Amino acid sequence: RDEFVSAKLSSKLGQQLKDVLAICGGGMPAWCNSLVGPCRFLFPFEIRKRYFYCTAFGLGRALQHMQQLHTAEAGGALAAAADRDGRELRVGRLQRQKVRVSRKRILESAAKVMELYARSRAVLELEYFNEVGTGLGPTLEFYTLLSHELQRKDLGMWRHEEQDDTQKQKQDKQRAGSGAYVNAPWGLFPRPLPPASVSGSGGAGAAAAKVVEHFRLLGRTLAKALQDNRLLDLPLSHVFFAAALGSPLDMWDIARFDPGLGATLARLHAALVAHRAAGGAVSGPLLVDGVPLEDLCITFVLPGQPDYPLRPGGGDMVVSTAEQLAEYMAAVTDATLGSGVAAQMGAFREGFNEVFSLSTLSIFNEDEIEVLLCGSGERWTLQALSEAIKFDHGYTANSQPVKYLLEIMSELDAADQRAFLRFVTGCPRLPPGGLTALQPRLTVVRKHPRWVAAGLGGAGTMCAADADLPSVMTCANYIKLPPYSSKAVMAARLMYAIREGQGSFDLS
Repeated sequence: RDEFVSAKLSSKLGQQLKDVLAICGGGMPAWCNSLVGPCRFLFPFEIRKRYFYCTAFGLGRALQHMQQLHTAEAGGALAAAADRDGRELRVGRLQRQKVRVSRKRILESAAKVMELYARSRAVLELEYFNEVGTGLGPTLEFYTLLSHELQRKDLGMWRHEEQDDTQKQKQDKQRAGSGAYVNAPWGLFPRPLPPASVSGSGGAGAAAAKVVEHFRLLGRTLAKALQDNRLLDLPLSHVFFAAALGSPLDMWDIARFDPGLGATLARLHAALVAHRAAGGAVSGPLLVDGVPLEDLCITFVLPGQPDYPLRPGGGDMVVSTAEQLAEYMAAVTDATLGSGVAAQMGAFREGFNEVFSLSTLSIFNEDEIEVLLCGSGERWTLQALSEAIKFDHGYTANSQPVKYLLEIMSELDAADQRAFLRFVTGCPRLPPGGLTALQPRLTVVRKHPRWVAAGLGGAGTMCAADADLPSVMTCANYIKLPPYSSKAVMAARLMYAIREGQGSFDLS
């Protein structure tokens, strides 16, 4: 992306955003809005973020944001001058709305609070019944608790990936009640609702209506968090943001939040293309990985949801022809990305637009919206890493290669940190609680070189290790690290393994 950034336009927009009178009087040049949205690639994220905060929330918040930036750039000189003069430099003070909620009923309290105060321009501050805490701390905790409540499995909002018994036992030992939350390692995406339940009555209709209202709450919460500059602990899929903004989606986007279903559809699509290229029915039966399509016993039901027929009587209808397979794939795609989530996404947009226009987020990429909402991840320190990681089978906390590794990990930026996590665990995200909550515990062991120079002893072993690459066991969060001779060599070999090891799982 950086290759397309225009330094001159970025500098010009940055200077324009310092013009307080133009922002206050609504006199921003037309070229700003015309370029920042459709041509967002011309401007770096920081400039677009500044433009967003100066134009999306009204005059009061724009002035506050500009003042904060000015104070930060001045390095505290303004605050020191204010102290000397005996007065505080402040352009304006935003109105604050204090609300008391029940800690034991976060979801119900949040629904009421957002219904009453989400549209208010005042800054929302939360505190709890029977507690004396007030201000930023309880407010941030409220958003964190609400983020976790919205991930409860029994709400039926999100797609869920089942874990095996071993994973469940280990997770339960680490955190009580962890099985109550959705497991979505590739990001949260709405669970499709059968159209009959959305428009119907009775128990199914009431349950669907409740899910839709939860998405309305989600929209209000995300918008209010952005407006008040709060962070959420809500790992939404990038495809969710794309769907919310109305970006076109197709079958290939499914793999971004459900790799299993995406891979299955890709194999079916490849088989259908090959069958048609060979002449269709005259070439013989349609084969999927060498197996006739009819033998796979695929029915017109949404995978993983037997209560969602893709056509009337779909549960009793087997997909057996090329035409039916094309219809099946189109129906699965529509149910997953279209009609099955239309009610939820519509409610989300309505709730969001009550606070400010969702379209203002179109100046950001999906991963940048995630940064705005959830931050850029935790910062690893040497002490935190040494406490969270286990060293075994040839290594201790005092081993020199271990010290090299901890220093390298503590110096990773956000992008490399995510790449490292994906390399080691198979997922670019950490569970709630960070590295210490990772189960199984991240373990580093010594990897013996595949060849050792004969007669050179320890020095030969170190030199041979420099030619080897680190390897991992993602199922056990296991790093096999050769005893490299220096930190520079280890960093180079580790980053090479991370870059080249993506998208493939091999034995080591």
